[in-house]
Amino acid sequence: MGRLIIDDTTIYEIDEECLSQRMESKRAAEAEKGRRNETRGRVFKTKDLKEKPAP
Repeated sequence: MGRLIIDDTTIYEIDEECLSQRMESKRAAEAEKGRRNETRGRVFKTKDLKEKPAP
């Protein structure tokens, strides 16, 4: 059984299992996005290095 929310004359039931699954998938998506940004940042940093000519 989920939580009940009463708003004036309307009653809502929150499905806690569905809510926890949604939050878990959201966390996983954010973690994946963070890993992609971290990798992308490393690639740009190496491209920004300037080579010095040989003496």
